[in-house]
Amino acid sequence: MVAYDMHGASMPLEANRELQSLIGKTVTVYRGGPESKTGKLLDVQSDYLVLFVESEAAMIYYALHHVQSISENVKANSVSSLSSYSDETVMPVRATSFYELLNSLVNEHIQINQGGPESKRGTLLGVNDDHIILFTKDDGIVFYLLRHLKSVRVQMKTEENKEVDAKTPAAELEANAMEDATTEVTGHNDMEAASEAPHIPRGEETHEDQEHDPLPPPVYVKAANVTDLFERLINTWIAINRGGPEAVEGILVPGGSGYCTIVNHDEIIRVNYEHIKSISCGPKGAFQANTMNAGDGKETGQAEAKQEPNQAEREAKKAKTKEEEGVKAKQKEQGDKKKEEKEKGKEKDKEKEKEQGDKKKEEAKAKKKEQGDKEKEEKEKEKEKKKEKEKKKEKKKKG
Repeated sequence: MVAYDMHGASMPLEANRELQSLIGKTVTVYRGGPESKTGKLLDVQSDYLVLFVESEAAMIYYALHHVQSISENVKANSVSSLSSYSDETVMPVRATSFYELLNSLVNEHIQINQGGPESKRGTLLGVNDDHIILFTKDDGIVFYLLRHLKSVRVQMKTEENKEVDAKTPAAELEANAMEDATTEVTGHNDMEAASEAPHIPRGEETHEDQEHDPLPPPVYVKAANVTDLFERLINTWIAINRGGPEAVEGILVPGGSGYCTIVNHDEIIRVNYEHIKSISCGPKGAFQANTMNAGDGKETGQAEAKQEPNQAEREAKKAKTKEEEGVKAKQKEQGDKKKEEKEKGKEKDKEKEKEQGDKKKEEAKAKKKEQGDKEKEEKEKEKEKKKEKEKKKEKKKKG
């Protein structure tokens, strides 16, 4: 197995010696932003490091080729600090590479990235050559490209989680087990029945995730790599990237090499494959909506009650967007009006300049003509004088 960095260059599968001296110390990974976390550095491998964040009871595995900085507070590390966790309870997953680590986390409940539009929680269903398969609550199956994974978070089992486990009725657990057994779906052709994957262990979930019963994953496309995945998704509605300005949705159609072609209404969008971070089938949030519609009355009522704030937020967002569009339209109208007035001004100036030029030409022409007429008149007078002189001479001769 060879590890590759974000540019596709091979990396040696040896532990990073420079960072190994920081193991056991409190460090801050990244200086800021959603990925920035402060905790105890537990392990450093060839292409990833492990950070234990005690305040969040979480183990975070960072892909080294994305890590921009690691800061050590020398003063803080010089003073011994007490921890509520023993060395036996804080044990990270051991693997020689980030790829092997992900394989070790299959069927575990994880969080991809620590924040930002591409951050998602879900169950890791599989790891392929260049992508992973994550089963999420809202978008269903999401395919994440390995080279764009910045970090993976695994929540540790806490006393709070144990109490939630203890309070869960046995009948509910039995009902969930029955549901697991009866909702198994058989895959066909290139589709895999992802419901065969075990559900998230309840003790591993966060409190937020335990509010909903685990659901069986839907059937999903099984592909060896991303190229194969896109070929199998041709003529399917897909969503590329979870958020941000480059997130797009539409029907995937055959396109040229180097670009993925999406058709959405009257728009054709070409997305560079190098900048695709994640892919899901169907519109965003469709899986959650379908799941809610399929539930019983009680579940639907709870879902609707939970969705009301979201609906209000969406309506507020729509109103804000509409208002912004109105302001933009007004600004555009004003800009067009100014542009039109400017163009009219230019036209008037041109006409004025032309008029002045024509006037000057006419004046010059008239002046030239006047001078010509004057010269002609003077010449005629000269001739008349000459004739008079000649007549006088003739008269003298005859006299």
